[in-house]
Amino acid sequence: MINRLFRLTWFPLVFQLLSLGVFVLLIAGGLAANTTDMAFAKVLRNTNAANLIVWSCWWPLIILSTIFLGRVWCAVCPIELVTSLASKVGLKRRPPAFLRSGWVMAIFYTLIIFVGIHTLSIHRVPFRMAIYMLVLFGASIAIGLLFSRNTFCAHVCPVGHLLGVYARLAPMGWGVVDKSICSSCKDRSCVSKRTAYEFQGRSCGVGLETFSLDDNTDCILCGQCLKACDRNNPGIEGRPNPGWFRRPWFKDILDLKGLTAAQAAFCLVVSGFVVYEVFSEWSVSKELLIWAPTNLEQAIGSSSLLGHGMIKSVVLFIILPMLFWMAPFGVFRLAGGRLSLQDYLLRFGIAFVPIMAAAHTLKALLKTTSRIPYWGHVVSDPLGVETARGILDKTLQLAPLPFWREPAMTILSLAVMGTGVVLSFLVVRKLITEYLPESDLRSASLYLIPGLYGGVFIFMLGAWRLF
Repeated sequence: MINRLFRLTWFPLVFQLLSLGVFVLLIAGGLAANTTDMAFAKVLRNTNAANLIVWSCWWPLIILSTIFLGRVWCAVCPIELVTSLASKVGLKRRPPAFLRSGWVMAIFYTLIIFVGIHTLSIHRVPFRMAIYMLVLFGASIAIGLLFSRNTFCAHVCPVGHLLGVYARLAPMGWGVVDKSICSSCKDRSCVSKRTAYEFQGRSCGVGLETFSLDDNTDCILCGQCLKACDRNNPGIEGRPNPGWFRRPWFKDILDLKGLTAAQAAFCLVVSGFVVYEVFSEWSVSKELLIWAPTNLEQAIGSSSLLGHGMIKSVVLFIILPMLFWMAPFGVFRLAGGRLSLQDYLLRFGIAFVPIMAAAHTLKALLKTTSRIPYWGHVVSDPLGVETARGILDKTLQLAPLPFWREPAMTILSLAVMGTGVVLSFLVVRKLITEYLPESDLRSASLYLIPGLYGGVFIFMLGAWRLF
């Protein structure tokens, strides 16, 4: 059914146009609500309709949908449409090697975390969120005008980079029905330069070879290769050959496809970020987590907003995750194990992904359900300023959370995190079998990846619910 839709000219174009309209409305809604009072912003983030939709609905749903369906958001993303149109009239230059390396996406994401969220609070101040969205929008147009095809989606977009990592877990993926049809194909329309800038039915914009695609990481599910296959030499038996199909759960993770250096650095930052996101849900664990950056900031004597954000970010999103990543390797090497640091980071780094994804899933569920009481005030006050004032001066009382929320979240939290830890354990076992054939008790130290990293989440969740 879905593959029949992909053959239609208007699919997913109509959904991209709708999401573009929503994107513009969200920017407008964010620009209309601004504050420099961070105490007020903590409430305004939940009462402003645009901010509430982006951070408590849109972003959590993107994470959840990617883990279960792959990069489906990319299929309906308005920025993909805009950057594709820009590239049709632009300079069409080949992106340079550094841009293609993945480091730009890793750096872009790190800047968003360090400067955007933990310095400028774009997740709390609607106006700043809108500026961030405008920056993404403008960057996609600029990159489209400069470089060929979907350069922004393939090599710049930090959202797509994160989704590509999590899409490795999805039981759905893009591929071909019969590779023999592709091997005898004459027109190669799915990769041909001749069809590169067709509005509908163009060759792959992110440079993939559809006929050999067996991985969810990079495909943006635009469906253009299916249209190209359908419309060039139509009527040939077995065409269109590409499509969106079911695949085994966690296939790309269990196939042990390693990380690039840029992806490993990216995952390291994300692995620290999700610790902070989950631990900040409980006041006790949050205080323990920010103890080190708070005391370091006092020792250094930094009092500026930028300094506060940078110190906190470096400690929580670089130093802390490095401890989680390096502890198993350090124990392994101290025990006499032979494995280079590069091989460890690029191969065993994928064992962190299931736990990262589980933590992100958990945060998405907690955030979405915790914002339920605010939705009743969005229609009457979409800007959220008066509602926020009423909450702060206690003239407005929010409805309590649904009775089912706490027990449901407790069960789901432990189930989701347990699944992530078990999957990470299986990945480590496969990695040891494949890359350490002479493994012995020393290799057991590598199970500290799920044991240590997953263990901190399990312990925190258990302590939170018990105490």
